[in-house]
Amino acid sequence: ILSWADSINIFNTGVSSTNTLLAAGAVDPHYSITTNLVSGTFAYVASNSVYPLPSPWQPQGPNSQWIAPTTDTNGPIGNYTYTTTFDLTGLNAATAILLGGWNTDNNGVNIFLNGNPLGSTTTFTQFACCFVPFSVSSGFLPGINTLQFVVNNGGGPTGLRVEITSATADPLNQVPEPATLLL
Repeated sequence: ILSWADSINIFNTGVSSTNTLLAAGAVDPHYSITTNLVSGTFAYVASNSVYPLPSPWQPQGPNSQWIAPTTDTNGPIGNYTYTTTFDLTGLNAATAILLGGWNTDNNGVNIFLNGNPLGSTTTFTQFACCFVPFSVSSGFLPGINTLQFVVNNGGGPTGLRVEITSATADPLNQVPEPATLLL
């Protein structure tokens, strides 16, 4: 089987457009928050020098960082929806595959791709441990896609951390080179 998969341009939390870690307190340019609990839609990079970092939260870096609705990570009790988008223009949406992990404070309620639930959750104290893996191989649309992570804050600090480990799709109208056809 031949594969011509291309990378999908999607970002981890807490990184710049060049995938370098953002400074503490910076606004994450790739994720927004929708909630009726706090004003604004910005997701801020959590600081290593403010509780709950460096502990009990999973340590920052090297490929992603915690983001939160406020610079001090505290927020009212309730649900927070973190949203990012990515573009599959020029790629075959039917061949898209997205692999990654997420970590939350507190419960990860679910992940949604284009409004469809993926059935991925995290525990109330997941933040102290590790990423919960997720994979998506269907439900992608041609063009812009929306990925949402819903986190429930049980009180005190709240945040989200996402690391995409692989994001690929075949290009549209792929034509193999003549030498490949001979194989």
